[in-house]
Amino acid sequence: MNRKSTSPTRRHFLKGAGVSITLPFLESLSAATGDAAAKRMVFVSTGLGMNPRTFFPKETGANFAPSPVLPSMMEHRRDFTVFSHMDHPQIFNKHGGIKSLLNGVPNNNAKPGENVSIDQVAASHLGYTTRFPSLHISLGGAENASYTPSGIRLRQETSPHNLFKKLFVADSEAARKARAEELEEQGSVLDLVRGQAKRLERGVSRADKDKLEEYLTAIREAEERLQGIRQWQNVKKPKVPKDAFDPGEKGDGSMDYGFLGPMMFDLLVLALQSDSSRIITANFGMHNKVIDLDGVSTGYHSLSHHGQREAHLRQLQIIESFYIEQFSRFIGKLKAASTTGGSIFDDTMVFFGSGISDASRHSNRNLPIILAGGGLKHKGHYDAKQHNGRQTPLNNLFTTMLQNFGIETEAFNDATGDLNHILT
Repeated sequence: MNRKSTSPTRRHFLKGAGVSITLPFLESLSAATGDAAAKRMVFVSTGLGMNPRTFFPKETGANFAPSPVLPSMMEHRRDFTVFSHMDHPQIFNKHGGIKSLLNGVPNNNAKPGENVSIDQVAASHLGYTTRFPSLHISLGGAENASYTPSGIRLRQETSPHNLFKKLFVADSEAARKARAEELEEQGSVLDLVRGQAKRLERGVSRADKDKLEEYLTAIREAEERLQGIRQWQNVKKPKVPKDAFDPGEKGDGSMDYGFLGPMMFDLLVLALQSDSSRIITANFGMHNKVIDLDGVSTGYHSLSHHGQREAHLRQLQIIESFYIEQFSRFIGKLKAASTTGGSIFDDTMVFFGSGISDASRHSNRNLPIILAGGGLKHKGHYDAKQHNGRQTPLNNLFTTMLQNFGIETEAFNDATGDLNHILT
């Protein structure tokens, strides 16, 4: 892919995970051909936290000794920061904290517009520059923490098989025709309800006007989605040999994380390489099923409530080490995905964390947080405890991420500042 050419040729080839993707001719193909200006965000999370005693390093600074679950990250030592003493100060809802990870807001009491998540702020900023403004997947059950500006919680794929089809399998002619008719019908319905809502607005109370404004905001979001979907309706999806990469039926609902984990992340690399999306959330869910990893024989939730039992702690460490190994492998894949300006990793902020810290105590304090990539100045292990002894709001970090993404904001949600003095 030659950066010197201002007009991409009809056919482009990207290699990843042992397969080739043929990219169609698109005006937005600049990111896939190495546009250094294309910023990306990926958020990886776990539903049952990380054991603080095995996650956090004992030393701070760039030359910290790895904690028991971090050795696999050491090949990227200069490219990530572990943050300790950082959390969402408003969140005290135990396991429910995972749903607030990306916004720091108690969602049950939030009004529409008050609980938008960081990924959706970024997705709204980009719009339909890509086929999918954002992608969301979770293994082991849906645990999404993504909320639109109107407060709608987004759906996750729970199957790499279905995500593969969504990204790379072309719809039939009949399906595309039916979809076009459905989009036209939905557009007509939106026109109708918008007109009715506007007429109602003239004779209702102030409180009802606020409710109608929330309703109209949701309609505007739906219209934007319709326009974006129409824009991509007749653009062919990137092609990939189905039998070479499709996880097949095993990609639906299995607890074999050793198979599904790498598959999920390989798909995410391909989604970024093909510029199918620039905003992604990926989650390992909260459940009590036995995860199919060597040495694990007890349900995941039971292990997280270990009661200091040595056998439970050993199995929990196997699972949490696996999460970090997959995160490290993903970073390596992004580094290997080159652009003319460097690698995809250079322009991708990759976040790892959880809305709960020590699941055995149902604690939402001192969350396990890692940020990698994005061209930021990483610090190894940074202790974010403030001079007053309080934890730093995680939204301070999210503020810096949004600013680095090119979004003008002074504070995201309840942020009290930013971390530009640390990372930029």
